[in-house]
Amino acid sequence: MTLPDISQWLRPDWQPHPRVRALVTTRLGRHSPPPWHGFNLGMNCGDDPARVEQARRHVHKMLAVDHPPAWLEQVHGDRIIQAGDGDTRADGVWTGEPGWPCVVLTADCLPVLLARQDGSAVAAVHAGWRGLHGGILGRAVATLAPGGEPLSAWLGPAISARAYQVGEDVHRAFVSLGPEYQAAFSRDSQPNHWRFSLAHAATLALNAAGVFEVAGGDHCTASDPVHFYSYRAEGQTGRFATMVWLEPAPA
Repeated sequence: MTLPDISQWLRPDWQPHPRVRALVTTRLGRHSPPPWHGFNLGMNCGDDPARVEQARRHVHKMLAVDHPPAWLEQVHGDRIIQAGDGDTRADGVWTGEPGWPCVVLTADCLPVLLARQDGSAVAAVHAGWRGLHGGILGRAVATLAPGGEPLSAWLGPAISARAYQVGEDVHRAFVSLGPEYQAAFSRDSQPNHWRFSLAHAATLALNAAGVFEVAGGDHCTASDPVHFYSYRAEGQTGRFATMVWLEPAPA
């Protein structure tokens, strides 16, 4: 059993403000056995809870921040909480307090990081197709920037359109939100099926909410089994973390 070093994790090429820090864990390491092979941080995918807790403590140690990460009990909804809220059943978390990582866990769904461009608050959002369709990104933007404060977004590793097949029900649901969502779909060779880009749909939702500085979206979970978990590709598997936090303001 070996725990990964922080050098084995992904540092997003995204710097909306000098105080903002972001990091994505990978499955590199030999902490969890198959089928979670690697470094699983998901508590609800069948792995030993004690082993997952040890992995989560390791993340806190590697980050060297004051607070342990704000882990969520994700439910594919649109609830956004503040870090420290006692009810963690949510799919987004935000904070304006330094040293408190906001975290979401994924294995194909899209992790979205948000930051105020003045470096005063950050958020992490779990955006699968249900959450996207339900308006979770608009809710997150309204929560983090209630006064219209400028935001920047980063789209983390998720299943890409080349690997993500959906049915006509998903296509119809999104196009009903607006014709611009048609651009997030391309026809699949199988009748009544589509290839769907979560990243494209998320960018449209962010733009509609007033966020136009959007980066990332170029890592496909299903195409990179060395670094990322993919539920679509593997079935029972682990979860990796995408997180954002604030450094203390300079004295």
